[in-house]
Amino acid sequence: MKVLLLGVTGNVGSRLLPALLAHNHQVIAYVRSPTKISPEAKSKITSVVVGSASDSEAIKAAILSNNCDAVVNAAGLPATTSFSSQGEFPAIFTAVVKAIVDAGRERGTGPIRCWLMSGFGILDSPKKPHILLDYMPLFPAHRGNYQLIKSYAADDLAWSLFAASQMNPKYDTAQFPPAADTSADNLVARANAPPAWTQKFRWVPLIGNYLNVMVQGQSYFAVLENCVDFIAADLEKGHKSEWIGKRVGVKEKSAIK
Repeated sequence: MKVLLLGVTGNVGSRLLPALLAHNHQVIAYVRSPTKISPEAKSKITSVVVGSASDSEAIKAAILSNNCDAVVNAAGLPATTSFSSQGEFPAIFTAVVKAIVDAGRERGTGPIRCWLMSGFGILDSPKKPHILLDYMPLFPAHRGNYQLIKSYAADDLAWSLFAASQMNPKYDTAQFPPAADTSADNLVARANAPPAWTQKFRWVPLIGNYLNVMVQGQSYFAVLENCVDFIAADLEKGHKSEWIGKRVGVKEKSAIK
């Protein structure tokens, strides 16, 4: 599969590159500052497109001119709270989604497969219809991004939102090829809700649901290299992926008791 990768010079994107390559994808890097790409990474990229991640038309052109089958967006950093500037992240997300939809419509061969980085808070909480963000209001931009994604029909966008909590890198730099001890097999995943969630503390009057979320949420961490392998492996399934149209929560198997 030919994949347009945004954010290749960042913490997540730099590790997505070797994961995608390990799963036999060709990578087109879309980047604002190509000088930040390491020589090793540049030697393995099929081509580099220079542009702003908030420029929807430029992203669409990159998809179409390179005949990309899929898009993975790891560009931009969300603000932690609503009290701080949201920065470019919401604009980047909106631009990327619009570009993917417009490119798919123009090509006329069906929706383009995409993975978009999101946050733990958009997963469903045990108390419907609330999501975890209703109890732990961190990284609020993810709420708006999720609402945007939901506004598109399935025949316009074959999306998946990666909704991890903490993603901690195991290695200081990207490994080419990925280290043998990192793999999606180290994760447990669930669609739309956190995997391995329990009813702990929900019995406490008035504050039970808050305690349930706040206490358990702290244990939802994942190794970054395992997460990117999950995404790269899933892209091999194309439009047969079971994660299309889903928010995907993950947790390290080793953290499950």
